[in-house]
Amino acid sequence: MKDIQEVKEKVIELLSNTQRKGMDRVIKYLEESDFFVAPASTKYHGNYEGGLAEHSLNVYDLFSEKNKRFNLGLGEDSVAIAALLHDFCKINFYNKQTCWRKNDSNRWESYEGYKVQDDFPIGHGEKTIIMLQCFIRLTKEEILMMRWHMGSSEPKEMQMNISNAYNLVPAAAALHTADMEASYLLEEHFEPGENNGQTRMKGMS
Repeated sequence: MKDIQEVKEKVIELLSNTQRKGMDRVIKYLEESDFFVAPASTKYHGNYEGGLAEHSLNVYDLFSEKNKRFNLGLGEDSVAIAALLHDFCKINFYNKQTCWRKNDSNRWESYEGYKVQDDFPIGHGEKTIIMLQCFIRLTKEEILMMRWHMGSSEPKEMQMNISNAYNLVPAAAALHTADMEASYLLEEHFEPGENNGQTRMKGMS
């Protein structure tokens, strides 16, 4: 796990360096919300305090490198916005609360965990775009990248749209793979209630 304050400072620095009108409002919203302390999931990758911002920064690092390696042609603003804010919909999405599980003795025990509370259930990528466009204007490329960053985890009937999006904007495929690589290869996952810093596995939400 990375230091929460260090991640916060880096994310804010990268977003502040963009020239996008309204970005100051996005940053203010991030700071006033739970973005920098929220988990990235309830039981998979980054399921610990600060996991969401850490995941976003990991995706940025991978996506930025792919943009250069594959000559995707994205400007630095689009790289930062698409990568750092692709999970914008997860802000105020996870609530910390008491959960229950059976221990090795088959007895119920409580632990502090996270539960999802989705007050605007319209879809992952769609929700991110709608929320973000309350603050900044997104380009067509940014919309397609963020909308389809979940890739094959989308419903089967959406697969044709995903293929079309990736053909139109190859960087959308790169954002998807960066998201997967960050989740499966870089980020820790703790068993429910575990807080001793032991890494158990890595994985995707």
